Amino acid sequence: MNMQKDKSLLKKHEFYMQKALQQAKIAATRNEVPVGAVIVSSDGKIIARAYNKVESKNCQTGHAEVLAIQKAAQKTGDWRLNGCLIYVTLEPCLMCLGLIQLSRLEKIVFGAVSPIFGTGSLTSNTNLVHNYLKKLDIEGGIKEKDCADLLKSFFRKKRN
Repeated sequence: MNMQKDKSLLKKHEFYMQKALQQAKIAATRNEVPVGAVIVSSDGKIIARAYNKVESKNCQTGHAEVLAIQKAAQKTGDWRLNGCLIYVTLEPCLMCLGLIQLSRLEKIVFGAVSPIFGTGSLTSNTNLVHNYLKKLDIEGGIKEKDCADLLKSFFRKKRN
């Protein structure tokens, strides 16, 4: 890949991650852990947006990724989201990774690494990535500082 194409792709990833960050900020205002997700179709159109609703649903299935996938499947009329990408502000947990894989999303682009619930292995050469997530393209660290700062700020306020 040439340098110009790299910059163009990074700019595109940053654009969509900013949309996911907007969702995360909504979550924060509703006392939810500020995680946001957007799903983008192969033609570059955002087909779903969601933010964490774990507290309001009183259930772990309220993760932003789960809700975005549900919306995308509803919008497309198909549970198979072939060719689509998911942008999420925090590295997905194992539950969300499984759903992403089963939904046949083509790629995960995430912001901050999750030291508690992330696998810590999404961007490394581990058995999880190579054995289970074979066909899934994964890229982390997009707008990482913005994503991490939002989470840190939220939890700092909660502790005070």
